[in-house]
Amino acid sequence: MVSFPTLVLVADDGSPESDRAVATAARLTEATGSRLALVHVKVRSPSVTGVTAVPAQEERLNSQGEAFLRRRREELAERGIPSVHTELRLTRRPERSVLRVSEELRAGLIVVGVRGARSADRLVLGDLSLPLARDAHCSVLVVRDGRHGTAERTIDPEQG
Repeated sequence: MVSFPTLVLVADDGSPESDRAVATAARLTEATGSRLALVHVKVRSPSVTGVTAVPAQEERLNSQGEAFLRRRREELAERGIPSVHTELRLTRRPERSVLRVSEELRAGLIVVGVRGARSADRLVLGDLSLPLARDAHCSVLVVRDGRHGTAERTIDPEQG
């Protein structure tokens, strides 16, 4: 018998890479009966006058993040996944927030999209896949964009 994690956590920043990660995680949870959770991290930037974010910035980030998660839950409900746990975190260190949420929820798998094919792209755009794969307490599935000849196959929990 094949076992699969009971909770799959997606690090979702709304990018095309995250869209692919969410779609992959949704297929996995549908095929395995696992639960799906999303963590959306908004990055705080230091204020001009100091090192802490101003209340207006916090409110804007919270509002944007909640609206994003509401849309994502609606998209997943349309796919037939009505119950999705979501977390919004405001931070300067997205990788630490994703790792913390994965531990708090006891995720068995983290799914993340990879950003940028070249190392320069990853440096400029940011890439959570490397620190998550290195530091996570559980397995990490890195979803590529398909330009590198990735193959897909349907998972049948009955056959493994």
